[in-house]
Amino acid sequence: MQAENPTAQTKRSPSNGALRAAENAARYGRNKAQLRYSFVQRAHPDDPPPPLARMLRGGRGGQVRLKLFLSYLWMQKEDTAQGLTFTNRAWATLLDLRDPATAGARRISDAQAWLEENQFIEIVSQMGRPNQILVMEETGTGQPYVAPGAAARKEATENLLGAMVHRYVQIPRAFWTSGYLTVLSGAGVAMFLALLCERGPASNDEALWFSPKDAERRFALSEDTRSKGLRELAEAGLVRTRRRPINPADFEVVHVRNVHYLDLDNLNETAVIKPRPRRVVRVPRKRTTAD
Repeated sequence: MQAENPTAQTKRSPSNGALRAAENAARYGRNKAQLRYSFVQRAHPDDPPPPLARMLRGGRGGQVRLKLFLSYLWMQKEDTAQGLTFTNRAWATLLDLRDPATAGARRISDAQAWLEENQFIEIVSQMGRPNQILVMEETGTGQPYVAPGAAARKEATENLLGAMVHRYVQIPRAFWTSGYLTVLSGAGVAMFLALLCERGPASNDEALWFSPKDAERRFALSEDTRSKGLRELAEAGLVRTRRRPINPADFEVVHVRNVHYLDLDNLNETAVIKPRPRRVVRVPRKRTTAD
């Protein structure tokens, strides 16, 4: 079953074709893709929206742009940009788009055009061969790509603040090879990245929390994106949500909030999203004179 409609309230899992494509792509990809924090979140509330939020805007095209660019970063095995020469059909298959040879390939082409216009990639035409994709820095500044780990190591010896600019999270290859990239919507992928940044190098037992206001202030993500993404991650088994008291040790009224725990070990299982049944609220029938 293809993961083409990530809003449908049905069980969904990646197609066999997408899983095979991911296994083949893994030969060229890192064990863990590197992604700068600055792609996901902004340093100050008055800063422009970060690249993640910018990519997502624009409906279904936004999620294709995001998933495609993350896949480009995954396949940067060296510390400097390595040209990628694969057909649009191959990328469409990896993303589990419908009709990868036709409609899916066109959606990839549209995503590439946006990414080039916004300085995330450079497209190099090649006579008789597929276009070559050169990744640029994920900040969208048009700078040549250097893997954040390598950039941080270089600048740490010269400037501690410079090294902080290159702080990054690592996305396990199983995010692709187990099909999670395909079954999650753009909102689900965005919240996965936000939680990875919030978690940092902590263990899976670390409780994560940020308010709707934080989601807007730091990530420029709407409450709808936040709630939809967290729900999908829970249905995919990547997040557990618990209610926790905010002030359990004092004598004030106890308030509670939702905290989230990432279950990255579940990435080793083939992705499947099982929508939870929605509660049906019964409205009492009004009594009439006939009753």
